Amino acid sequence: MKFSLAASLLAFASAGYAQTPQNQTGPFFLHITGIENKTIDGYGGACHAGAAIEGLCFDNGPVPTGSNVNYASFYFNYTGNQEVDGAEVGFLSWNLPLAGGPVSVVPSPMSFTFVPTSNVAQPMFGTSNVGQSVGFDKDGKLFVYGLLDDSTFQPGTRPVASPPKAYYSWFACWQSFTGYYYPSIGWATTLPPHNPTCQAVEITQVMV
Repeated sequence: MKFSLAASLLAFASAGYAQTPQNQTGPFFLHITGIENKTIDGYGGACHAGAAIEGLCFDNGPVPTGSNVNYASFYFNYTGNQEVDGAEVGFLSWNLPLAGGPVSVVPSPMSFTFVPTSNVAQPMFGTSNVGQSVGFDKDGKLFVYGLLDDSTFQPGTRPVASPPKAYYSWFACWQSFTGYYYPSIGWATTLPPHNPTCQAVEITQVMV
């Protein structure tokens, strides 16, 4: 499978995302490796999942080259106001290319799409998304940022935010995106994943 461009290209930017003051790192690749299944060793890339919507797919193999570089290049945007263990918290994004217009690309932040019949959420990149808070730890591993642990909730007692925590629950799975069926990355909200094709992975930032 090769990474594919969105079928419909937009001529406008996501105003809320673009106007937020941010620092940016990138471009970088996302190296995906299996935790138990060591045959999983490849790189993430944007794959078509709808009009100007991309999933996070992956191919086993070496660092992307040629035309695949653009589809496998990601960015990290952050304000500098949130950290976990010294690691900045922000948004993972992919640049959607545009055909004509005043700008050549539109940043597409990643958020999770949840399916009621599954405990595996799908990372999706879209120009209208409100980005999921993530970061890269000292080893370059991608994590999801969390403050509340609902396993501690009590009836009638307002929960108190916990210390910021990094969560790692990435899986490589075969997933269906609006009729497309790809080897792609999922986030398991509970364990084990409901999808039997899912295998635990680590996602590591590799600068281009």
